[in-house]
Amino acid sequence: MDLIPGLDGVAWASLHGTYRSAGDLPGQIEALRSHDSSVRREALSKLSNAVVHQGTRWQVSSHVVPFLAWLIDDPATAERGALMALLRHVGLGPRDDGDLPFDPDTAFARFGGRMVTKEQEDMVIERVYYLEDEFTDDWADVADACAEKWDADAYWAAAAHADAYRRWLADDDPEVASQAAELLAWFPAAGPTMAALLSADRDDTVRASANLALAHLDVLNAATVERMISLLDHGSFMVRITAAVTLAYNIGQRLPDRALTILIDAKEHEKLPDFPPGWRRRAQRGYVALALQRLGLG
Repeated sequence: MDLIPGLDGVAWASLHGTYRSAGDLPGQIEALRSHDSSVRREALSKLSNAVVHQGTRWQVSSHVVPFLAWLIDDPATAERGALMALLRHVGLGPRDDGDLPFDPDTAFARFGGRMVTKEQEDMVIERVYYLEDEFTDDWADVADACAEKWDADAYWAAAAHADAYRRWLADDDPEVASQAAELLAWFPAAGPTMAALLSADRDDTVRASANLALAHLDVLNAATVERMISLLDHGSFMVRITAAVTLAYNIGQRLPDRALTILIDAKEHEKLPDFPPGWRRRAQRGYVALALQRLGLG
């Protein structure tokens, strides 16, 4: 099996993850292609722990994103849905729909755009991994700036693959496609993204995920409203609910009566269908409740 393209072009040993140097990460990334499921599970666990810890991304985190995307892009890769989940975790950390619509310029401006120099980053790395000295206030500030830089680096590394996410909306694996739709909600809503989400009809799960992505993008256009109205009579209850949620998020009090009926029925329904992967950080009723709140009915 040929080496994953570009994997040997990263100076892994000079980068650091959660606990130590990232010199062993290429082996873990390659092991994700193993034919042995136990080998893959162990590699995924080790890789996840190395690049994300309690939502924190590290110096090496952004560097794994292109290789995760490469693996997911190959239909022969096993358990691509799990790799999608890791890609999302690396690129976005613990963020959820409460952080949408997402403005990266605002999100990464806590330190006023201050640049972190290579020397400062090296010193933070040395203090975190090799010295026992506690951070003084001035160095704690620099460490926080490094953490923000690594957060931003991971986000922009994930954003660079928006073309792939749009393509994956038509993937044969609905777990991959539905998570791709959720990822697209986090990046600038260019025309191709809107068009791809509006036509994401691979299956009902993907359609529902695309609906929720459209609900959370900071874009209001007639095409979205028209498409969501057309889905209010869809055969899938999940698609109908998410279309109604999207309309409530987008047009508020101008919501069609049919959409309001769906939301009220969903609120009172004994058991709602599972929402798509990528949108399960909030309970289904939570989305319905937020939609009704926007109508003054929560």
